[in-house]
Amino acid sequence: MKRILIIFLTILITTLKATAIQEHTEPTSKHDCCAHHHHEQEAKVVKEGDYLSIKDCIAIGLNNSPIIQEYAYKLEIARANVSKAKSVYFPELAASAGVLQTYNSDHTVYLRNYREAPNVGVSLTMMIFDFGKNLANIRMEKFFEIAADYEFQDSVCNTVFDIKEHYYKLLKAKAEYETQLMNLKYQEDNIKKISELVKSGKKDKSDLAFANTELYKIQSKVLFKEVAYKNAIEDLNNSMYLKNAPSYNIYETQTFEFKTDILDNFKYLAQKRNGKTYKDETIFSHPKYTYDEAVEIAYKKSPDLKALIAVRDAMDQALLYIKRNYYPEVNIGTGYEFLNSNEVTNNSFSIGANISASINAMRQKFNVKGAISELKLADTQIQTFKSDLYFAVKQRLNTVDITYKNIPVKKKQLKYASENLKLTADNYYNDKMKQIDFETARELYFQSLDDYINSEYKYNISLIELEKAMHEHMIDFHDDAEHAVECHSKEVGRALSKMIYCNKKHKDSN
Repeated sequence: MKRILIIFLTILITTLKATAIQEHTEPTSKHDCCAHHHHEQEAKVVKEGDYLSIKDCIAIGLNNSPIIQEYAYKLEIARANVSKAKSVYFPELAASAGVLQTYNSDHTVYLRNYREAPNVGVSLTMMIFDFGKNLANIRMEKFFEIAADYEFQDSVCNTVFDIKEHYYKLLKAKAEYETQLMNLKYQEDNIKKISELVKSGKKDKSDLAFANTELYKIQSKVLFKEVAYKNAIEDLNNSMYLKNAPSYNIYETQTFEFKTDILDNFKYLAQKRNGKTYKDETIFSHPKYTYDEAVEIAYKKSPDLKALIAVRDAMDQALLYIKRNYYPEVNIGTGYEFLNSNEVTNNSFSIGANISASINAMRQKFNVKGAISELKLADTQIQTFKSDLYFAVKQRLNTVDITYKNIPVKKKQLKYASENLKLTADNYYNDKMKQIDFETARELYFQSLDDYINSEYKYNISLIELEKAMHEHMIDFHDDAEHAVECHSKEVGRALSKMIYCNKKHKDSN
């Protein structure tokens, strides 16, 4: 009995050593996570009439996104596969029970029921050495886990980018809708003045008819801008996965402000703010990266690239595993069996070791050939992605720079269009200019206003496109999105927490 105990202890110690070896040699996914107090917060509940900042929308979207949850579950599956690969180093326990009965036809010499032999058995076996074959398999699964981790991070970033895009699309749609409301109000007042001039005989009725024609054209534009505005609200709700959302408003931002100094002097401003400021005061600085700096950041931070590299490393380990597939395995085992026959009862203990190997040479040849091709394919995909990313970053930097410079140009255009409209209107009412010149000036002003709105919008979208390429968030969302961690399931929360708690100083709770 003492000998059997020694054998079992030997197996247990070997198991622990094997686990320690594979834990020491396997690759790990590294994250820059800071030590940070985990706040107990609840997800923001959107109420009727609320004003939401871009950070509020991001936090809501992170909390609600089923796509993030999907990739979190994929990450859990990858982690389970790593644990499953590790299990080969642990002993296997087997048990059996049965009855053996032997019957004879010669009853004169032997009893008819010659033997009745109940038996039970328990055995413990363990693979103790396989020349590194399964270590390669564990590493392969670990690299797949790292890839799944980066894909999860990518799903978080893509959710953030999607929400930001729809946030600015809503700001644009709202500004364009309000622009046409201003246009409509301006034309209605213009018609009132023309009607008075017609009554006094200073203007012809044809002027009034022409002005009314323009009025209905503007009304049609208002309807189209209104539906675009309503659809933009639904698009933002969709990006946040916010169903049955109440009526809410969103803040303008430092990089998108519809109320310009030009509009302040224009009495038909549609927005009625009642002296309040509805602007997100988040500080933002225009990016001033060189090409090399931006590309370096993109290579360093891109989850897509990191995932491709992790898959490539997994293919490398897969090739190693296949090459070692024909290596032998050394197993040890011990067991106990109880046999009860008619004549004797027997207890037996056994201990043994064996080495086994098998190989199909042809299959092994083509398995290795296929694995080499998979590895080369992974290398090619990395190089292709890096090349595409290099040019994408440079192009998006160019676009950011040009759209940024275009905003003051469009602002000046709007300023002169505003002055032109005022002068032309005065001249028309004093019968110094034709109506067609006045209507042209009005259209030019409101078109210039649309152009200014679009210049701000295009700049913000170009920033988001640059963020996508570099995976560098120009406006940090982490503090406002932390509570989303609490609202997910345990698996998603753990993965999301790892992503959210980045290398930065967070606000402390009071």
